[in-house]
Amino acid sequence: MKLIFKPPHVRNTVITNEQGHVLYSTSTAFSFDTRVTVVKKHVPNEFNIGKVESSETLAKIEWHTFSSSVIEFDGKNLVTSQFIPTKGILGRRRVFEGPDGRSYKWKIGPRECTLMLGGKEVARHHPVNLGFKKAGHEAYLEIFSPVEHMVDLVVLTFIYVEKLRRGSQESPGTDRMHAPIEPAN
Repeated sequence: MKLIFKPPHVRNTVITNEQGHVLYSTSTAFSFDTRVTVVKKHVPNEFNIGKVESSETLAKIEWHTFSSSVIEFDGKNLVTSQFIPTKGILGRRRVFEGPDGRSYKWKIGPRECTLMLGGKEVARHHPVNLGFKKAGHEAYLEIFSPVEHMVDLVVLTFIYVEKLRRGSQESPGTDRMHAPIEPAN
């Protein structure tokens, strides 16, 4: 399964499948205080690509600078230091427990994030490729069959770790330049 991010900034984006159907979207309103990213899940319109039948809020991420961020998901407020804590010497790993009781690990690299189950890759982020050395493509998240039963959780945790990865590379406020996005109804 391939989920395409347009634009690639995870806090304000529309996420589609390969056919162009909108499956998720994120929006983060500008604020001088705590920012909250709303992650919506959409039911695509089968006859009108890019349009949605209905939407529901999947999660909210309340970003904190000096304390743990909080993710509101599945009726719970999850403190990120407990829900998806840092692992490893340099803190480049984030681990969470899936609904199947297994431990999943996001490896945060300099250009992409990879989700591991045991020693096996189960999801991988592919950043935008402008096409200088090989064929260009939009940023996308490739999700393999072992985690297709928990796509919502994979997308949500990816948004969180990708923001952390980008935050260590970009100047403050880079993704705030991109206005919140809503798919067409």
